[in-house]
Amino acid sequence: MYCNARVTFDGDPRNDRSESSLAANPVNPSNMVGSSKKFFDPTIYAFTLAAYYTFNGGRSWNEAPALELLANWAGTSDPAVACDNMGNAFLVALPFSPGTPTDFTGPVIGIAVYKSSDGGQSWSPPNLIHASAGDDKQWAAADNSPASPYQGNVYAVWDNGSQLAFARTLDHGASWAGVGAQSVGSPLAFDSFAPDISVAADGTVFIVWVAGSAIKFVKSTDGGNSFSAPAIAVSGITPVPGQLPGGKFRVFTLPAGCAGTGGTVVFAWADMREGVSRIYYCFSNDSGTRWQGGPSGQPLLPGWLASRSNQHDFHPQLVTTPDGRIGCAFYEFGPKWWWWWPWPPWGPLLIDVVLSISTDNGATFSSRETVTSQPWDPTIDAPFAHGSPNVTFIGDYFGLAGSSLGFFPFWTDTRTGMQEIFAGYQPPWWCWFFCWFWGWSWGWRSWFVHARVWWRRRAYRRRQRQVRA
Repeated sequence: MYCNARVTFDGDPRNDRSESSLAANPVNPSNMVGSSKKFFDPTIYAFTLAAYYTFNGGRSWNEAPALELLANWAGTSDPAVACDNMGNAFLVALPFSPGTPTDFTGPVIGIAVYKSSDGGQSWSPPNLIHASAGDDKQWAAADNSPASPYQGNVYAVWDNGSQLAFARTLDHGASWAGVGAQSVGSPLAFDSFAPDISVAADGTVFIVWVAGSAIKFVKSTDGGNSFSAPAIAVSGITPVPGQLPGGKFRVFTLPAGCAGTGGTVVFAWADMREGVSRIYYCFSNDSGTRWQGGPSGQPLLPGWLASRSNQHDFHPQLVTTPDGRIGCAFYEFGPKWWWWWPWPPWGPLLIDVVLSISTDNGATFSSRETVTSQPWDPTIDAPFAHGSPNVTFIGDYFGLAGSSLGFFPFWTDTRTGMQEIFAGYQPPWWCWFFCWFWGWSWGWRSWFVHARVWWRRRAYRRRQRQVRA
C-alpha cells in the first residue's frame, strides 16, 4: 500500500506543476531530489523549472530556492535528475529564449546542468555544456555501482535535431566531455527521438530511443569512451496518437529503459496496436545480445492484470532497486469509479498511477498496485501546450526513483484543484489505515477546492482575454 504525500503547496492556480523527474541519493536513500516545470502563466505556456527535496523517505517535501537563469534565458524545461556516488544531485535542463505574447517558450539555447551538493537544498548556477537550437528531450543517469570500474560517472543524452547527442562527466560535474576525446554532444545516431539512458551494475551504459516504428539502442562497456553501432531491439510498434481518445492533453510514445543485474536490460513504451494504449516491453538477460518478448515486444501485464478495455495506459517509467527488482510505473486514463459516481463506463475520465514490479529479471511483471489514493482529473487547471487551447499539458513523463527503501513514483495530480506534484511512499504496516483514510477524505474535500479554483481560473482567463482585446 502506498501513501500519497503532497510535494508542492501553492494556492495560486497559475503555478501549475507537471513533467517531473526524481532521483534517490545512493549515500542516503532517505534523501531524494526531484524537479518539475513550474508555471506562472499557463495560458501562454510560461514556466521554468523548480526543484524539491526530502530527507525522510518521501513523507514530507520542501521546495528549493528558485533556480538561477542566465542573461537572455526566459526559463528552463524538460527536467532530468541524477545523483552520483558522492551524493551530488545533477539537474539537466533545457534553457530557452523569450517567445511570443501567446507562446512564452522561444528558441532553445542548449543543454545546461545545475548541481547540488546538499541533497537538493541549494543549487549552483547553471553550466551550459552544449549550445544548439535543436537540443531537446534530455535524460540523465549516474553509475553508482560499487561493482563498476566507472563508478561516479554521470551521463546525459538528448536529441540535437534527429541526432542522438551524448555527454559525460568523470569528475562529479567539474567538466563535461563527449565520447572518447570528442566534445560534448558527440552524435551516436541520426534517427533519434526522446532517448533514455540507464547504467547496469557492471557499468554498461544503455541508451534507447524511438526511431519511427522501431525501438533502437546503443551501449558502452567502457564508461562512454566508445559505443556500439545502433541496433534494433524491436520493430513494428504502433506509437500513440498526439492525444488519446477522450483526452485533450498531449502524449507521445517515449521509451523508458532500465538496466538491472546480471546483464538484464528492459525497454518499455506506450503502444496503440490493440486500439487502446497499452504498455509493451522487451527484455534481454545478456546485455542486449538477444531480445525476448517477440519481434515487436509483448504486453507488460498478463491478461489477468491488464487494465480494462476502456482504459489507456501510457507514460511508462522504469527503474531498478539495488536488490534487482525492476519497477514500471505508468498512467492509466479512462472512466473511473469515485465515491460519488456510478461504475464505469459512466464515470469521469480520470488518471491513476499504477506500479508493476518484476522480481525475475524482467521475464514477468506479475504484480499491479494503484499508487494514487484517488484518481485525478487532467482537465483541471491544465496549461495550454504552447498557448494552444486545443492541446493541454500534464507533462510528457513523470518521475520514478528506486532505492533500498523501495519504489517512489513522483507525479502530477489535481486533487487540490490545481496541478501539483505528489509522491508515493510505502509506510509501515501500522500506518496503512491512516493513509487510506487520508486518501479517501481527499475525495470529498477536493471537490470544494476544485469548484473554488475553477471560478478563480475562469475569472483570470476572462481578464486575460480582455487585456489582449
